Parts: sequence; C-alpha cells; structure tokens
Amino acid sequence: MGKRCALGVLFAAFLLPCLAFGDDSLQKVAESKLRSALAGMAALQNNGGWGNAWTRDKQFMWGEYRTIPSSWITVQPPATPGIAKVFLRAGALLNDKHLLDLAFAARDALLAVRTPEGGFPYEADPKGPPSREATFDDDTTTGALDFLIALWKFTKDDADLNNVKSVGEFLLKSQYADSGGWPQRFPAMKSTYFRNITFNDNAMADVIKALLRLHEVTGDKRYIEAAMKGGECIIRLQGGPGEEIWAAQYSPETLKPAWARKFEPPGYSSFESISVCDTLIALFIATGQERFLEPLPKAFAWYDAHRLPDGKWARFYEPGTQRPVYGHPSKSEPVYDVSQARKGYSWQGDWYPRLAKRAYDRIKEIGRDAYAKEQQSVATQPKAKDLEPDVTRVCESLSPEGWWLESPDHDQLQEMKEKGIPEQPIITSGAFCANAGVLLQYLDLSKSK
Repeated sequence: MGKRCALGVLFAAFLLPCLAFGDDSLQKVAESKLRSALAGMAALQNNGGWGNAWTRDKQFMWGEYRTIPSSWITVQPPATPGIAKVFLRAGALLNDKHLLDLAFAARDALLAVRTPEGGFPYEADPKGPPSREATFDDDTTTGALDFLIALWKFTKDDADLNNVKSVGEFLLKSQYADSGGWPQRFPAMKSTYFRNITFNDNAMADVIKALLRLHEVTGDKRYIEAAMKGGECIIRLQGGPGEEIWAAQYSPETLKPAWARKFEPPGYSSFESISVCDTLIALFIATGQERFLEPLPKAFAWYDAHRLPDGKWARFYEPGTQRPVYGHPSKSEPVYDVSQARKGYSWQGDWYPRLAKRAYDRIKEIGRDAYAKEQQSVATQPKAKDLEPDVTRVCESLSPEGWWLESPDHDQLQEMKEKGIPEQPIITSGAFCANAGVLLQYLDLSKSK
C-alpha cells in the first residue's frame, strides 16, 4: 500500500523573474508554459506510459514506491492515468493532434498491462507478460478507469466504451458475493491480507464512487446495484456501541477487524472512516435511501468522544478497548505509546469527517433534492481572473527543461543514497498534473470569455 507522491517544495533556484502581464499576455505565457511542460513530460513517455517520478538527470524512475525499469509504466495515479488525462484535455483545448496521440498511446499502454480479469496492477511492462493481480489500493484500478471514461467521452468510440465496460465487469466480478465488500487486490492469494475487505487508502470508497460514475455514464443498473450492496456492507461493518466507525480492513470470513502489514494492527480507523462517511452521503444522494444516512450520527458522536488531549485522533483504536493503538517497529505486535511506534507512518492527525457532517446537516435542513441542486451551484467554475495569481506562480516555477522540480521525499532520498544516485531534484507526476491543471483551467476559462 504505497503512498501517493505528495507535492513537495519547488526548487527556488529554478524560479524565473516575476511575471507582470496583462490578461492577453498572461494567456500567451500560460499557453507557452503549458506547451513547454507538455513537451517536457512527453520526453519522459516510454512504451506509451509514464512512471511516478524521475531524477532530474532522467537516469532513474520511481513507480508506486521504488525505482523501476525504464520500460515499465506506473498505473497508480497520478502517473500514467493522470498525465494521460492532462494530454487528452490539452489536446482537445489546443486542438493539437499530437497531444491527443500521446493520450491514445497511454490508453494502449494501460490496456497492455491490464489483467485478464480487467483490473490494473500498480506498475508493469506493457511489452511483458500480462499481470495476474490487480489492485484497488491507492485508486489504481479506479484511477485507470477514470481516464478511460474521460477518453471515451471524448472519442465516442465503441471500442473505448468497451474498454470502460471491461473494467466495470472487473469491479462487479471482484465484489464478495456474501458481504458486498471488495478485497484490496483481486485475485488475491488466501494467505495474504490482500484478501481483506479493505477501507484502507480509500479502496472501498474509490470502488463505490467508480460504480456510481459507471451507472451515470452507461445507465447499466448493475453498477448502482453493486454500489448499494457495497453500502450495505458498510452499514453491516460499522462498529458496535462505543466504536461506531470502521476498521481499516476486515477478515472476509469473520467480518472482524484484521491485521494488514505487520505494523498495521487491527483497529477502528479515524482516518479511513472519513471516506466511508463521504461514501454514505454519495450513496444517499444517488439513491435517496435514508438507510445510508442512518450510520452517520453515531459515527460523528464517536469522533466527538475520542479526541486525543491535543484535539487530534489516533489512526487506529483497538477493538474492544478503544485505546489508541500503534504498530511495532519490527514485528506484528501492537504498542500503545506513539513514541514507540514505527517511524514514517501517520499515526495521529486532525481527522474528522467534516465534509460529511456538513452535508448531513444540510440535507436534514433542506432535503436531498435541494441539497443536490445546491451542490451543483457551488461547483460552478471560478473566473479566469481569480486564477491569475496561481497561474503566475505556476509559470514562474517551470524549469527551463519544462519540468516542475521538487525535493525528493525521505524514502526517495534513502534509495538514492543506497543506489549511489547523486542527490538532486526530481520530476513528479503529481506536480505536473496539479500545475498543468491550473494552466488548463485558466486557458479554458479565458477562451470561453
């Protein structure tokens, strides 16, 4: 279960002098910088896809969490699905066939690493043998699906629709028939925690969100039925009195909180339960069934009752005692003092389902239909002028090579040292997608004025 590449601090050494242009000039600069960034990322495309991060000298590429061969591609977003979606959007906005061709090549690369069942691995070689095990961890399969949906909505091609549907079939096939939950990976070996019904890293939330989206774009009722069955699983797995949130993962046989990695003990998770609460809101909006709202007041009350002295929450609370519980640094053994826990893991944080609480309160105040209409109004686009400060910052920070450079994180630095890689800034898919997205939104709004 890897961590998504977080946006780091951009290297100030590569900042250009501050830009001060009028609207038309800023649009020209934004388009020029966007094209430079697209060219810089296109130069990193290999076998149709991309990795997750690269050293500035382009000698090493990271995948889900480790360096990988240059012939491989990374599916775990942002990586190939996120970058390809930027190229698709840019090709459409700029009417540039070359950019669209790069997005189509990414589609082909993703399809080449798809498992026989229709899911996606974290990373693989498009020219190698098919992957056997697909994962829902870190939005991997569902992130690839998101790009395939966007591409089909652009091309309107039946073949692209069939690619979307094949992933939809995988989501249906991999759902546990008895409980309605999903494993972290499918198919998964019985001896691994990958079989567990998994909320960790938003796995279940991402699958249900994807099913609701599939129902929206295809009209196939099987998708919303599977999403509702997943919602019933959520309701069933809510903790009992005094522990009314959800664990990070559950045994598919006993439906009890279960171990994952050796430093991840069974525990009700304040962090993972945020996305579970959001999912229940989404299911209610999609179906109108009140039963999906019923678990929420008890969950909100649990959060109010289990704050740590500093106002935050522990990641895990021990089943039966509700004591904060942490993972031992070197063995499968719980510890109860955070200072003795394994380093490099988010054991405590400001985790409360604020969006779900606001949504629940507003729904109770004005009703489902009025809330849904209100949300559509809130989601309106900003004005181009509102984005100008961000656009200027993004343009200033692009390096001469067409990259937004970042500091390597702790794990990347450690691997660089172990492999004798000179310490240097890195190129990341996350920075590219975020910053190119700002420029695309600004240009789209500017052109539509």
